[in-house]
Amino acid sequence: VRIDAVPMMPRSATRRIATAARRRYQHPGHDLYVLGENFTGPGNYQSLRYDLGPYGLDGSFHFPLMWTMRNAIAHETSPLSAIDESFRQGEAAWDGANAVMGLMIGNHDVSRFASESAGDADGDVWDGPGQPADPLVYAKQRLALATVLTMPGAPVLYYGDEVGLAGRSDPDCRRVMPGEKSLSPEQLKTRAVVRALGATRSCSRALRRGTLTTMLADEEHFVFARTIGQESAVIALTRRPTSKIELPLPAGSPTDLVDVLTGEPLEATVLTVSDQPFSIQVYVSAGSGCVVTQP
Repeated sequence: VRIDAVPMMPRSATRRIATAARRRYQHPGHDLYVLGENFTGPGNYQSLRYDLGPYGLDGSFHFPLMWTMRNAIAHETSPLSAIDESFRQGEAAWDGANAVMGLMIGNHDVSRFASESAGDADGDVWDGPGQPADPLVYAKQRLALATVLTMPGAPVLYYGDEVGLAGRSDPDCRRVMPGEKSLSPEQLKTRAVVRALGATRSCSRALRRGTLTTMLADEEHFVFARTIGQESAVIALTRRPTSKIELPLPAGSPTDLVDVLTGEPLEATVLTVSDQPFSIQVYVSAGSGCVVTQP
């Protein structure tokens, strides 16, 4: 259940709505997730904390992380490590609220991520830019979507982002969903990656519920592990690396890790981070049954 424009009403109203919804729809085996929209700017974590908690929202859209990803991936004005920092700052701000935040790269109120990457997001919102042709735009789109599909939280896909739909701010960001026959090879590739990672996350408890351990976060890399119990996943997101990097796997990692996007097994106990620009590596145990799709 999504509650729109949370700051436009008293907190008591949000709590009454959430309580009424839970009383009606929540029962054993059927959890209700109440997600609020509190539009905030970069770094404004504390205002999101205000409405979270057992009598309020279960989660809120993580706008600070969205702005960070736009800077780090679409604009390349911040290091990839800023994504890790934003996640940590948010977790500290709403510590104790038991929140599951909604992760996204855009929504109906902001310009499309693809247009930000293409550099034509500014201008007349009633006469928007054409659909980008540059493969780099879609490589950035895939990296951003892989981030929200592998980090802790609840991934939220705004329609069209899975195919890199273009658009400036509202109303241009609400374009009609393109037909299947109009999709370019890059758009189809982007959707295939989203399908594969979405299906893998749905299967993998480590990707859904696991804690995040940062293995490397610097200018061009964000590498982390997700772990719950004996289950693990290892994710390497790179922007413009200059060389391959080898990292030891966290203790207790499965010995049969496989990249869900390529089907390549991980050799030994060392992760070799790709030296290819805007690459995505997502490893889960072959024995988990979660290597579901290879685009």
